[in-house]
Amino acid sequence: MNFSFSRAQNKRTTRCSICGNFVALETSNTDEQGSAVHEECYVGRTIALFAEQQAARRAQESASRLFPLEPIRVVPFSR
Repeated sequence: MNFSFSRAQNKRTTRCSICGNFVALETSNTDEQGSAVHEECYVGRTIALFAEQQAARRAQESASRLFPLEPIRVVPFSR
C-alpha cells in the first residue's frame, strides 16, 4: 500500500466509517450519520443494501406464491 503516515499528518484526514482507511476531509463525503466516507465506499454500500432488499422482497414474493394465505372462515358455534 502506498501510504505515508507522515504525509497523512500534514493533511486534514479522518477515517472512512465504512472501510476504515484514511480519507481527506477536503474530498470526503458524509453518510447518513454525518461520518466521513469515500464516495466509492458509500456507493458500494448503497448498492449492496439495495440488492439485499430486492433479494429479500423477491424471496418474500416467492414464498407467498408457494404458500398463499387463505382467509380464516368463521364457523358459527352450535350445541
